[in-house]
Amino acid sequence: MDNRFAEFFNKHAEQLTDDLAQLVAVNSVAGEPQEGAPYGKGPKEALTTAAMLAEKYGLNAEIRGDRVCLIQYGPGEAELGILAHLDVVPPAGNWEKTQPFEMLYEDGILYGRGVSDNKGPAVTALYALRAIKELGIPLKRGVQIILGSDEERGFSDVRWYMENYPLPPKVFTPDASFPVANTEKGHLEMTISASGGNGPVLSIQGGSVANAVPAECTAKLRGIDAETVRAAIVGLGGEFEVAEDGDTVTVTCTGKASHAARPEGGINAASAMLELLSKLEIGDGPDAAAIKAIAGAIPFGDWKGTAIDAYCEDKESGGLTVNLGVISYTPEDGLRALVDCRVPISGDGSVVAEKLRSFLGQAAQVTVTGNIGGHNVPSDSDFVKGLMRIYEEYTGEKDEPKSMGGLTYVHNIPGGVAFGSGFKGTNYRGHQPDECMPLAHLILAGQMFAQAIVDFCG
Repeated sequence: MDNRFAEFFNKHAEQLTDDLAQLVAVNSVAGEPQEGAPYGKGPKEALTTAAMLAEKYGLNAEIRGDRVCLIQYGPGEAELGILAHLDVVPPAGNWEKTQPFEMLYEDGILYGRGVSDNKGPAVTALYALRAIKELGIPLKRGVQIILGSDEERGFSDVRWYMENYPLPPKVFTPDASFPVANTEKGHLEMTISASGGNGPVLSIQGGSVANAVPAECTAKLRGIDAETVRAAIVGLGGEFEVAEDGDTVTVTCTGKASHAARPEGGINAASAMLELLSKLEIGDGPDAAAIKAIAGAIPFGDWKGTAIDAYCEDKESGGLTVNLGVISYTPEDGLRALVDCRVPISGDGSVVAEKLRSFLGQAAQVTVTGNIGGHNVPSDSDFVKGLMRIYEEYTGEKDEPKSMGGLTYVHNIPGGVAFGSGFKGTNYRGHQPDECMPLAHLILAGQMFAQAIVDFCG
């Protein structure tokens, strides 16, 4: 443990906060592509702002392809890369502490869009490099900070970069949590579709994205009275409300949102609604057949794929998860459902898709829209062991590398792992209103990043 890093970060904490505020002030939500800004004006401005901050401290910064800001330091070929991103998700919801792009520092906590995901860690990595430079610590090999601008929409920035430039042999992203995430499940996305019909179901709408457990689902029915619906609700999951207006009954199910990688933490309103509808007399048309088939394939409470005999697991990454994220139906447009699966590294997404396809039979069609294999870096690799050692030295905690259901920025980078920047027990409200990050967490993370630069490049 190098006490010089603690002294440096504490001495420059206010300056780090000011620099981060400049970056947070940039609305870097993806926008319409334009010349010189493939992801829109905001992400490009974030890259130029980061380059300006680096150059202010005498570090070499270069924007490549209007997609990535590369900051380099040290002699020879780079041995270590730190990969972070400057784009953010839209600032939806009710922000109470501050406006999303006006950073607030209050009682030791930073608030604003991007302070944790991922502008705060990006600035912290920059300060780690600044510490190495200003403390005069010699390096034998180079280090790169690679700041991207399209992480939130699928990593096209990194794919472009890898097609045009080499990455260092060791890469970590500070876009998850400590200690080290060295295993990431595969990601399977599927669309279920079926034709419309003339039965009692007039519409269904639940969820907005595949990778979240839907917290609400609404269905409109005609020809089924409200009392019949209320009787069918008894014993079902979720909270239902039934309203009658003439011959139309509106049913609303309220559940609990959660990330698709952790469906056990949510209550799936869409699955609950399909279970209700399958208990009612909804006819025998193509819509009814699809509703009943999906309700059987992904029943309420089954987030493991057991109903379709698809469950698999392994020691390294855990078990399969299945999430019905979106359901929509009208007689005119037919039925459409989006399913998100996180597949263990020993599993095969195509096998899971075929299990679902076989279960649904002629009732609905299954289209695979994405199938990314798992990612694993052995726990006994020198890189993982070295990062774990740093974590233990600076926190005093013994721990083990972990597996994630979500995909990080290094998912397709050979040997890449996640290292920080979150700590256990803290809700950073990522992708939510009032996103936050304790300044002390950034300071401690920065010390570990600096130590990693010394250990792998010194």
